[in-house]
Amino acid sequence: SIRFKFRTLLILLFTLAIMDPVLKELGHSGLMFLDVLFTVALLTALYSVSSNRRLLITGIILVIPIFVLGLSNYAKTNFHLTILVYTLAITFFGLVGISILIHIMAEERVTVDLIYGSACVYLLIGFAWAIFYGFIEVLFQGSFKIDGTVMSHPDLLGQYSFLNEKLVYFSFVTLTTLGYGDIIPLSGVAKTASTLEAVVGQLYIALLVARLVGLQISQSMEAKRDRGGTEKICMPLLEKDRTQQE
Repeated sequence: SIRFKFRTLLILLFTLAIMDPVLKELGHSGLMFLDVLFTVALLTALYSVSSNRRLLITGIILVIPIFVLGLSNYAKTNFHLTILVYTLAITFFGLVGISILIHIMAEERVTVDLIYGSACVYLLIGFAWAIFYGFIEVLFQGSFKIDGTVMSHPDLLGQYSFLNEKLVYFSFVTLTTLGYGDIIPLSGVAKTASTLEAVVGQLYIALLVARLVGLQISQSMEAKRDRGGTEKICMPLLEKDRTQQE
């Protein structure tokens, strides 16, 4: 079911965001588990759009080279392949996020499905921007300073050539507007991207709350109308019963 898809994707994305830096500290075994976790997360994201055949086919076309090139050492050392992987990954996460957002905006009632989907979109925004930050660093090296040291190309290319745990951390800190200051955007493009992410994060929460409140009010008014209609239908029957009893 759709609810199962969104719930599973939410759990995997949340786990990936939390466990990514932790698993990389555990050496080879941690990296192997991270491989499995990330692969399952991508496949679940693909499964979440499987109800739309066109989106599913597009997702498959994007995911296959991400798997092949994203885990390839050659892709990490080749500039053009690195750019290709980043572009495909940004497109994939954006596609999944937008498709889920369209689905939840079409909902007419506040449901558990809507809550799961909304949380998935929020996490997908964070991951998509983290990949975008990596894309910026590839094009404009030295765009970020981490703990007082300017980020270098070897720092950027970790287990995957498009998902760096430091930039994932920076992305979610920026998205939630915490702003710890341990990672600083240096280039103009990086500053613009981080500012835009903070704005998008706040707007998303504000619009989502407004949407949920609007739907809840609509549901309450509809429920009252239904109760009023039921009472009008039942009232003559109740009066007839009362008259017969008298």
